[in-house]
Amino acid sequence: MGLYSALTRPMLFRFPPEAAHRLGDYALRISPLWSALQPFLATRDERLKTTVAGLTFPNPVGVAAGLDKDCQFLPGLLDIGFGFATGGTVTRDPRPGNARPRVIREPRRRALLNALGFPGNGLDAAEQKLRGLSDDHRSRIMVSVSGTEIADIGECHRRLQPLVAGVEVNVSSPNTAGLRMFHEPDNLRRLVETLVAARDRPLFVKLPPWRTQEERDEMIGMARAAADAGTDGLVVANTRPVEDARLAVGRGGLSGAPLTDDTPRMVTDVRRELGPEIALIACGGVGSTEHVWRLLEAGASAVQLYTAFIYDGPGLPGRINRDLVRMIENAGTDGLPAGVS
Repeated sequence: MGLYSALTRPMLFRFPPEAAHRLGDYALRISPLWSALQPFLATRDERLKTTVAGLTFPNPVGVAAGLDKDCQFLPGLLDIGFGFATGGTVTRDPRPGNARPRVIREPRRRALLNALGFPGNGLDAAEQKLRGLSDDHRSRIMVSVSGTEIADIGECHRRLQPLVAGVEVNVSSPNTAGLRMFHEPDNLRRLVETLVAARDRPLFVKLPPWRTQEERDEMIGMARAAADAGTDGLVVANTRPVEDARLAVGRGGLSGAPLTDDTPRMVTDVRRELGPEIALIACGGVGSTEHVWRLLEAGASAVQLYTAFIYDGPGLPGRINRDLVRMIENAGTDGLPAGVS
């Protein structure tokens, strides 16, 4: 058991989830600290180099949107060993999010339930933060944007695109009213076509998850619509919608270990349906080296994680990447599984 698991996590988990998150935020903003610790935390090996929709990252392990909603500590996440990090989700206007309680920990399942609803300081604040970053950091940062109007999403895309490596469009959060309109393929196609017309960075669409055949048919329809409209990649997938009376709004999104077995299946589904050309980023239940390897073999180009970071702390990305190097050596190959493209 590491220092984080033995000491830091028990201390943080004494606080309510959002208060603990704020404490972690403050720590990750101390850029000189994480820059100094980078040689001890990060793992550098040419065999981990990953290309995703034309973007090159030093390793395939990224941070999912939601951890750094206002793009305040993305450099710290890169310094501790993540190959890339996704800020946001950013909306045009500041939003308070849903009523509290809106985050619940489930430690026995290594899971979180959230019904946050895109709380954040809005587009102006995110743009200001991203403008202050170095070109080196920006080359490994993506930003998630969303909204319930195509014009609002388009404005976020237009203003933030020059400041990042790529843009992820979140049309799948189960915690935000109004997004379901983009589950209709025609509406999603119009949105993606609008963004593609102004694109000069890779564009990704984040899909909802699926478990039933009916859900699969709907989500594969979304994937096809986004691909036909010109998106460069897909993120598979968002949190799993659940009903839970402990949340003030009565429902939210489940993340963490309970999703581990669903994600490879969904990645395989999309890869089989859309072929090798589109980039896929796997997201959901990622927390171990074995799971990352499995997702890359299933056809993912890279992975994103969030909940496992809450449970395992800043040593997690370096540990996964060190073990990926060992798996490459044990497999007798020159690099990661062929799913990375």
